[in-house]
Amino acid sequence: MLERLAKSQTAAAEEAVGRACAEAFTVLREGSQYDALEFALDVLGIVGFRRSKDAVTALSQFLRTVENRELQHPEEFSGWGASLSKHRDSHTLMTKAIKVTSGLRYLETAAVTEVLLWAAVHPEESVRKAASDALRDLAKYNLSVFYGTEDKSRRGIGAAPQMVVLDTLESKVDSFLLAHLGGVLTLLEGLLSTSMESARWSSTAVTLSRAVTPAAGDVPAVRRRSVDLLKNIYGFAETKRQKLSVIRTLNAAARAESRSAGDKDYAAMIAANAKEVLGLFAHIAEREPDFQIVQKVEHDSYWIHFHSPSDEVRSAALVVKAIIDANAEYTIYKTLIGFEGVFGEWTGRRADGSYITAAQERRAADAKVLAARIPEDGFGVWRQRILTFAQTESNDMATFPVFYEFLSDVAGSYPDFALDLLVNESDRLSAFLIPILRGVWDSAKQAELLLLIKRWIDDASTDARSHLYACAKLFLSTKSVNLDLLERILAKAVELRDAYVLRQVAAVGVARTPDSSQHEALKDLFLHAIRHLTALGDARWVSDIWYRKEVKEVVAELDSTERQEVLRNLRFLPQIEYQAEDVLAVIAERDPSAVIDYLCARVYEPNDKAQEAADESGDIYEELPYQFHALHEKLAANAPMVVQRVFEWYRKDSTLFLYRGAKLLQLVFPEFPETFQASLGSLIRTAGEAELHFVASVLRAYDGQSFIHSVAKQLIQELPPGSELLNEVSIALQSTGVVSGEYGMSEAYENKRLEVLDWLEDPRERVRAFAAKYIADLEAMRDDERRRADESIALRKFEYGEE
Repeated sequence: MLERLAKSQTAAAEEAVGRACAEAFTVLREGSQYDALEFALDVLGIVGFRRSKDAVTALSQFLRTVENRELQHPEEFSGWGASLSKHRDSHTLMTKAIKVTSGLRYLETAAVTEVLLWAAVHPEESVRKAASDALRDLAKYNLSVFYGTEDKSRRGIGAAPQMVVLDTLESKVDSFLLAHLGGVLTLLEGLLSTSMESARWSSTAVTLSRAVTPAAGDVPAVRRRSVDLLKNIYGFAETKRQKLSVIRTLNAAARAESRSAGDKDYAAMIAANAKEVLGLFAHIAEREPDFQIVQKVEHDSYWIHFHSPSDEVRSAALVVKAIIDANAEYTIYKTLIGFEGVFGEWTGRRADGSYITAAQERRAADAKVLAARIPEDGFGVWRQRILTFAQTESNDMATFPVFYEFLSDVAGSYPDFALDLLVNESDRLSAFLIPILRGVWDSAKQAELLLLIKRWIDDASTDARSHLYACAKLFLSTKSVNLDLLERILAKAVELRDAYVLRQVAAVGVARTPDSSQHEALKDLFLHAIRHLTALGDARWVSDIWYRKEVKEVVAELDSTERQEVLRNLRFLPQIEYQAEDVLAVIAERDPSAVIDYLCARVYEPNDKAQEAADESGDIYEELPYQFHALHEKLAANAPMVVQRVFEWYRKDSTLFLYRGAKLLQLVFPEFPETFQASLGSLIRTAGEAELHFVASVLRAYDGQSFIHSVAKQLIQELPPGSELLNEVSIALQSTGVVSGEYGMSEAYENKRLEVLDWLEDPRERVRAFAAKYIADLEAMRDDERRRADESIALRKFEYGEE
């Protein structure tokens, strides 16, 4: 009703809309009932545009105060416990309020910008994400807003919203822009977008449109001012991360849409922006002491050169290259670090990617030359270089393979130098300790290093930064393994309750088992670590080392007691993913019943500690996966045992069996093989009540697929007329899984009817009687669904004004 009234301009409609908005404003300002607050937001989402200024003010105030209110919930939610705060808390309401605010962005652009920038730095991730998405929508160009709607019901306003956003940003002081940098850059990236989109809805379709942002109206000015503001922000940016973020956003100004070929004005606009960006890049390349930033400039300049059709832009990019090439110290950095560096000439053909391999090989060779000349250059010079290069930030240490091998070579060739670094600079080199430790361990200075590591172990505490992980991982690739030292590391990790280090000790125990002289001791080390990880409720070692072939070899040779220890630990997995499946499959080959019991225990005896750990880490706890990738093949070979084991668990607890034991059987036997059918048939023939209920529930887990028909008919034959289980069989057969189309359900029921027509000719009277009733029910449901679809289509057409 409100949606209809909001489109009306009558006095009565105006009064009704005003009253609805006033009530919503009052609730948002004073209310604490969750449902009332949620409804008030729904109301403003529909009619708020009629009181847009007041609506944004009310929403802004609500966002800033709702966290301080003690929210009230209806009585029916009293048993929800912690789940209530997860799904119906102040942050859920804030996320919704942000979406409502975003809907008013073209009416109150400046005010909405202020609100969203505030929300974009909120401590709660879900609020930040909602704000970031809304900022993206605010800044980007929309076809219908820019040009107007196709039916001419609304005229276009060009880049007016983008100009208001820029006015708002340019009015801010430097400290505000830095404090809200993430949101500011999201806006500026949107303002520099080279494409615009829109969506048009009808009763039957959604039409998505996309076009190139034209070099017309205020667009060139928006882009020029955006680049100027970014250059200004770079000038007062304080940290490396801030500077890199600004450079990434600036790069958007030099990108062009491929579909714009032939538009001279568009090409000139992009070229002008690109030259501005490259001018700043040249300035950075000349003066920036941080080589990671210079590397980013080089990387982006190369790709601007690569993609630009403009000779002037390519020339400007080559100026940046010349400045960078003249920096000898950066050349050393690029050789050793260089994960974004560009090697070779920029004008060569790069289409096949072979230059990447060649560059990597050349870097490795050059790194060895650099290592050899360290005494000539001076250990003091290289000490500073190593410490400086080690400050390069990355979320993936695999981006430093050349530097890793370089440090290992240096440590092996100059162990005294490396030991000095470890003694005096271990904290600054914490991300790169492993290759240095490895090089020294395999050198003549192993005894001195052993004393240092023992001191680190003794000094390790929960308050101090620990090198235990690096000390353990060291032994993944050394020539020899010191078991006594590993045991000391394990003992300290147990004392500190450090699962991260324990997992690494387990990894070493597995990875080094091919060492025949210490095979049993290393296997015991692995099991020792697993026991302590179980005590800590941690099973993540599987994800760390599943890919190593030694894992399968070690697990394969475990005895029954040892396998149970591993399975006990795996109870703490939040989900059974393919890594854990590989380990379980090895156990299933030797002891399938133990794996079935493990899986049944997961669904019938959920591990509360594992669920709590999953919640704390933001993971989703799932007793069973959506499907198995390989484990089912090992278990399906033992169908009678699997069915019997699951049935035994069912006898103990039959509640929610469809989602527990039946789901497990469907995962193990996804194709309903004959061996499985035979095992279910054996249970049916006992005619026991528990057995018959068990089979009926199992059939329901298969979404009505036709391969269950044979067992279904066996079950029907055993059931007396009027049995409640006949309804269960009907439900199992009627299940359709996913359907599509307006008449999808009606067509699915018709297909179900056709599948069982031959049942009417079955020699068994009970099967024929069931089929007659079942087919009649399907026909009635088919016709009902068709009528419902017709009504739904008519209603949608009415809503969209098509009839």
